[in-house]
Amino acid sequence: MEYFERFKKIRQLKGLTHKDLAEGICGMTTIYRFERGDTAITAEVLYQLCQRLGISMQTLFVDEDSEYAMIDYYLEKLREYVYFRHPDMLKMTLKDADETINRHAGFDLKYNNFDRLFRTYSAITFRNEKKYDEAEKILVELMRTKKNKSDLELEIINSLGDLYLIQEKYDEALELYTRYRTRILGHEDIHYFDHYMLIQLYYGYANSLYSNHDYIQALDICYKLLIRIQEHNTMYYLGRTHHLMCLIYTALDDPDNAEEHLSKAESAFHLEDISEKVADHVKVAETEIDNLRKNKSL
Repeated sequence: MEYFERFKKIRQLKGLTHKDLAEGICGMTTIYRFERGDTAITAEVLYQLCQRLGISMQTLFVDEDSEYAMIDYYLEKLREYVYFRHPDMLKMTLKDADETINRHAGFDLKYNNFDRLFRTYSAITFRNEKKYDEAEKILVELMRTKKNKSDLELEIINSLGDLYLIQEKYDEALELYTRYRTRILGHEDIHYFDHYMLIQLYYGYANSLYSNHDYIQALDICYKLLIRIQEHNTMYYLGRTHHLMCLIYTALDDPDNAEEHLSKAESAFHLEDISEKVADHVKVAETEIDNLRKNKSL
């Protein structure tokens, strides 16, 4: 029996309707579709629904492989909140996973690298809260304790590289990306979230090259990144990549290409509905391009 089928059975045994269960938590349609297996449900919503049913989430995963099913479930939700940028949901789900899995003596925390990925996502939460020292300590320790460097999780490299860039530690970021360049550029999508992770890795690598004034290599990574982005239609990173390419071409004294990529960035930001959030960055780029044109006309 699947966990959503078990959920439905328990609800019916409790004598609760979809309306009774959903009130104040989610829509009735959400529960209806969840019980049919038509849609997933977020960990925090499922947690609240289980609370209302008077059961623990573990009750839904009582099959022989229940601990593995639950770990897979949490990993998928944690990845979703990391790569689709939902920091509040990430923090809540980490807390729930800690109570449900980490404190349960019967769970195999080594399964699917749950223990290491849990710490990685905890570091991301520290980063989101601007607790950079705590985040860096966790990620550096995770890298140090991996004996086989060829098996080091790319998610850890991605998280540490991003943390270095946020703190403007450009030398450390470039050294990290360069050390694992072959693995980053050669990795193929396996999991649904792999392509989002790889897009972030490519962008971080290009950004670190740009920040260290290696503009030609940065452009090369950007063009590789555009191919990967177009395969997956990710407007947020499409806009960021074109904006980065605008900055690179500005640094190369090429206002025409800079303007072209800025226009493409603006279009992507508009489609992602974040034009207002990035307005200042766009304005700075426009000013730089205008100044470049004026200098060339002198």
